[in-house]
Amino acid sequence: MALEQDIAELVTASNNLTQVVDNKIQNINSEVVHAKNKFDNWLNTRHVGFSLVDSLLDHSNDYITIPPRFKTIEEAEAFRFNTADDYAPTDETKEIKYYADVYLKMPGSLNWFSEPSPTQFTGKKSAYGNIAIGTLPHPNPKPVNRMALLMNRIGAHHQWMTTPDPIPNYSQPRVLFNNGINANREVKGQSWGITNYDDLMAFHENEAAGSSPGFSTVRVINLGPYPMHLKGFWIVNHGYQKEIN
Repeated sequence: MALEQDIAELVTASNNLTQVVDNKIQNINSEVVHAKNKFDNWLNTRHVGFSLVDSLLDHSNDYITIPPRFKTIEEAEAFRFNTADDYAPTDETKEIKYYADVYLKMPGSLNWFSEPSPTQFTGKKSAYGNIAIGTLPHPNPKPVNRMALLMNRIGAHHQWMTTPDPIPNYSQPRVLFNNGINANREVKGQSWGITNYDDLMAFHENEAAGSSPGFSTVRVINLGPYPMHLKGFWIVNHGYQKEIN
C-alpha cells in the first residue's frame, strides 16, 4: 500500500515536472517566434534615407533685406496676429514692407492628387534659413530678434489663415508646418557685410510637417527690432528606400 502511494506520488511529481518543462519550452518557443518576427520585420523595413531639397532662395538670387516692424524687442515679443494688416505689414506709405515672400519650386504636398503617387516620403520635413540679423560685425551678445513664418494654401477660404469659414478670424494664422512657435519666434544671428558669413537657422528638423495642396509660398515677417537679411531658404522633404541586398 505504501509502495503504491509512493509510486502515485512519483507519477504526480513527474507529471507536474513535465508540465513545468512544457510551459518553459512553450515560453521559449514563443520568445523565439517573437524574436524571429521582429528580425523579419526589420529585414522587410530596412531602409536607407534620402532627401529632396527645395531651394526657395539661395545665392543665385540677391539677398532680401526686411526692415523691422517694431523698434523694441518688447513690442515684437508682445505681437499677436489680430488684424488683416498683420499678414502683410507695411509702413503708412505702403512702400516699406516688413515681410518677404519666397516661393516653392516643387509641390507643397508631395503625394495627393497625382498618380502614380510617390510612396517613399516619410511625411517629415526640415526648414532652414540663411539669415543675418542687423549689420554689426560679430556683435557680442548676438542680437535677439523676433520673426513670424507663414505658409499659404491656395484654394482655401483664406490663404494665410486657417479659418474654415468665409469670415476670416485674424487670430488664426497659417503658420509654417502648423507649428505654433512660428507665429512669433526668437532668432539670433550676426552679420559682417551681410554676405561675408553664412549660417543656417533651423526652423524645423526632420519633424512631421502639416502641409497640403496649394502650399506654394513661405512668408517671412520681421517683427524686429533689427533688420533681417534673408539670403537663403530651404525645405527638405525626407524619404526612405528599402535597402537592396
